[in-house]
This record gives sequence, C-alpha cells and structure tokens, in this order.
Amino acid sequence: MLAAAGPALAQDTPAARTLATFAPDIVWESDSELSGDIDCDGRPDQALLGRRDDRVYVGVVVSSKPRPEILGFTVGGTVQDAICDGPAVLAIESLDYDPKKTIGRLDGFRRSKRCKGLRLSSGRCSSIRFFWNHKIDELDWWRL
Repeated sequence: MLAAAGPALAQDTPAARTLATFAPDIVWESDSELSGDIDCDGRPDQALLGRRDDRVYVGVVVSSKPRPEILGFTVGGTVQDAICDGPAVLAIESLDYDPKKTIGRLDGFRRSKRCKGLRLSSGRCSSIRFFWNHKIDELDWWRL
C-alpha cells in the first residue's frame, strides 16, 4: 500500500533527528532544510520548516548549543506572530542590512556580511525575519 503524498519527512538528516527529539509532534520538512552560520560562530547551523495543526515552526539546530531553537507561528489571522494562509517558505538571507532604516533599533542585532538570517514568508503578508540575538544568545525575529 502506498502512503499519501505530502511533505517529505526529514528523519534521515541529523538536523531533523535532533529537532524530532525535542519536538516529536511536529512534522519537519526535508525539502526546507537550509544551512548557514546563523549564530555567527564560524560553523554552519541547520534550519528546517515544520508543521503541526494550524501552526508552522522554524527549527534551528545551532552548532554551539545542545538544544535547538524552535519558534512557532499561527497560520492566518491578523496577529503579529502569524503568517498568511498559503504555503510557508523558509529562506536564508543576508544580515548585511541596517534594521534602523526600517523598524528602528533592534536589540541584539549585529549587521554581518558573513552570518546569515532566515526569512519566513507566505501569501501577501510581510515576511518574518530571523536573526541571532547576540544580547540574549538565542534566535529572535522581527517583522513590519
């Protein structure tokens, strides 16, 4: 019997296995896995998109930490920590920008040509942008 088609599970990657250990009820999508130096320690980190019920998750396996960073967002609605309906897309982005020009001072943000951020987008709402917050030493986000 064939299984129904759907998002590919990423259980075969070390990053997905780590995320599944800490959040086994979330389905981590292998085709969303990205790699980049997110915490700016000179080593690559892995990020994946996950889903459960009416929420999407961004999971980051940070090479310098024993626990992954996992942040969840609702789908639909008008709250700040929600994405529009539609397929969610996770992408790596440059941190070589100044957020003061867009949203004002962003505590813990460090502009970098080398380190990477993430962008979660879906539908017509503004993207959620992730960065490593150097002040609190964890993944953080902002949006317009």
